[in-house]
Amino acid sequence: MKIYLYLESDETEEVAEPIISAIGEWLKEGHSSAQLVNANIDKGADGTRSDWDIGLSIETNKKATFAKPLNFLYELAKTLKQEFVVGIHDETNGRYENVCYFGYEEGKPDLHEMASYLGLPK
Repeated sequence: MKIYLYLESDETEEVAEPIISAIGEWLKEGHSSAQLVNANIDKGADGTRSDWDIGLSIETNKKATFAKPLNFLYELAKTLKQEFVVGIHDETNGRYENVCYFGYEEGKPDLHEMASYLGLPK
């Protein structure tokens, strides 16, 4: 399953550089198998993603693999006063389905709850 954890902000340009830099450093330290996403994507009328996606993408079916990126981005969200969205990318049809949010205002993500929403085994 391909899971994304993207910045959810109307001020993407203002926070892009520190977020991309922090994620890059965290990934260099070998904390996760996640990949940095830093992409401008054309807006589609068919429900595909649009605008500027910044965050992490991870291919996993395990809750434990999902935990480290989730915890890292929550700490980053608190520091930079931002919000993130977690969702599933269905590569067969190209659709992105937002599942839940976390961050500075939304609060700490509940790993067990999010894993349940995503269909990750216990």
